[in-house]
Amino acid sequence: MTATAPRPGPRVVALGPRPETGLLSTTAVGSTNRARVLQALADHGPLSRADLARHSGVTRASIGGVAAGLLTEGVLHELESGTGGSRRIGKPSRPLWFADRGPLGAVVLQPGVVEVGVVASDGRVSVRESVALPPVRSAAELDAAAVDAVRTVLGPTRQPLIAVGLALPGFFGPDGEILVSTTIDTLPGSRLPALLAAATGTTVVLEDDARALALGQRWFGQARGVRDFAALQIGAGIGAGIMLDGRLLRGPLVASEVGHMTVDHDGELCRCGQRGCWETLASSRWLHRRSEQAGLPEPETMTPRRLTELADTGDPAAAEVLDDYAGHVALGIVNLFHVLSIPLFILHGPIVEAGPRFLDRLREHVAARTMSALNALPTITMDENATRSGVLGAAAAAITHQLGVSL
Repeated sequence: MTATAPRPGPRVVALGPRPETGLLSTTAVGSTNRARVLQALADHGPLSRADLARHSGVTRASIGGVAAGLLTEGVLHELESGTGGSRRIGKPSRPLWFADRGPLGAVVLQPGVVEVGVVASDGRVSVRESVALPPVRSAAELDAAAVDAVRTVLGPTRQPLIAVGLALPGFFGPDGEILVSTTIDTLPGSRLPALLAAATGTTVVLEDDARALALGQRWFGQARGVRDFAALQIGAGIGAGIMLDGRLLRGPLVASEVGHMTVDHDGELCRCGQRGCWETLASSRWLHRRSEQAGLPEPETMTPRRLTELADTGDPAAAEVLDDYAGHVALGIVNLFHVLSIPLFILHGPIVEAGPRFLDRLREHVAARTMSALNALPTITMDENATRSGVLGAAAAAITHQLGVSL
């Protein structure tokens, strides 16, 4: 493997509708065939050279030279036979996949906590720590607390990070300016991306937290090779990373606020200023209010897991709240399914701990509300990497940029 090119200085990259197309190695920039090969691997997972030629549109005569160049540069490496690509008669092929170019930093900001990790390019998590943040009154205080936590966790990392992915809940502009957040009041006006770039000495790739979850599922999780799916984050707020035809659905404001679609015209007033948003009926705040109304113990800290446990003991009030919760979550899923025909929904956040009982009721509510004329239902499943999905998503945002692929 040849030496890698010098890394650029720290900067901020906000993933948006038009991601950069530069490749990791400067010798690969401007090579259309190489770009197609890298994109095909990102879209389909490890592939043999024959399958890579078919999926990338690069001719069989050219694929060998393109692959050899990327192998020499250390961008790709060969896996053991049988770990990817289609099965063929004859000598087993050795699929190609992205080489480990060094560790990726991962930072996930959520209300009151920052999760920090170090992730290899194959999804192995070597460091993961959640750090509680002190109460803050301004964006500057939030920035200082978050940067201090990141320094503490990443400081002992011996190998230089090739990039840091930063996932957070909010709207941000193409320059990384954070404009709006409905779950962290002090986040608008934050300079966290630039401060992290300065603190870590490397590129910081900014992404919406829900879309980062979708990228994590596509690179490392249940959606590898899946071209149409949604990663739903349901907790203090509701967000979605929606992948359609292999591309992440984005808008000019780089927002992912499905939690603010109206599901009840005369419903509760939402923090966004509108009424009846999906969040007012399916977030943890609704769960706390409804648990108090039902007389459940410790309603202000009620979680989906504890609600299910109460229902399993035979508590009728808990069972009723659990069923209402499943029905409310189903409202948004059915709307998304009707509009976008998303065949797979992967649920993330505290809702994952609600367990099989909740998931069964959710599927029943979705089936009852879905148009029968469609003769189809979406698959709904829980995130299988619940403790690691946040840092995997942030790392996936970083590797998406570093490899110059479009997802």
